[in-house]
Amino acid sequence: MGFLSFGSKKEKIKKLIEQERFNDIITMVLKDKKALDGLIELLDDSVPGIRGDALLILGMIAEQQSDVLESYLEKVFPKAIELTKNRNPYVKENAMVLSYELARRFRTRISMLKGTVVSDLIEELEEGDKNIRGFALMLLGELGAKEAIEYVEEFVNVEDKVILPFEGKKWVTLRQIARETLEKIS
Repeated sequence: MGFLSFGSKKEKIKKLIEQERFNDIITMVLKDKKALDGLIELLDDSVPGIRGDALLILGMIAEQQSDVLESYLEKVFPKAIELTKNRNPYVKENAMVLSYELARRFRTRISMLKGTVVSDLIEELEEGDKNIRGFALMLLGELGAKEAIEYVEEFVNVEDKVILPFEGKKWVTLRQIARETLEKIS
């Protein structure tokens, strides 16, 4: 079957994930666009662990060689935002990390996609748990979403503490995150 290199690499990537061979996947993805397509397809896998690992690997790629993901932003960024609503904490945290990393590294390109995700983030502010609200506040700040100012202002006096998968964002109040966000978007 080795000579049949066309088609999706999703199953091969999935097997490597199951074997926890993440570095092999990264090497493969950096060399082969079809491998990256297969990894992205796994964001819809029925097994939460596979989805979470796919998000984790995409985050690792974003940190190591982000330019590989640039032409996939329109697909990956909204999907990562969607997966921050997942009930599985592993999927949720890795989706947060990937979303934030993409927003940070591709600020200009992501700002063009802002319209597709700002309403989702505002919805998370209204309906999500406190950790999702903290993440939504952070990402709205990163996106420079001035249209969300009134929603962000609702959190400037909220003392609930959150635990987010980011450096310096463990046991931080929503008030503090909201104020940082307002500084970025005002």
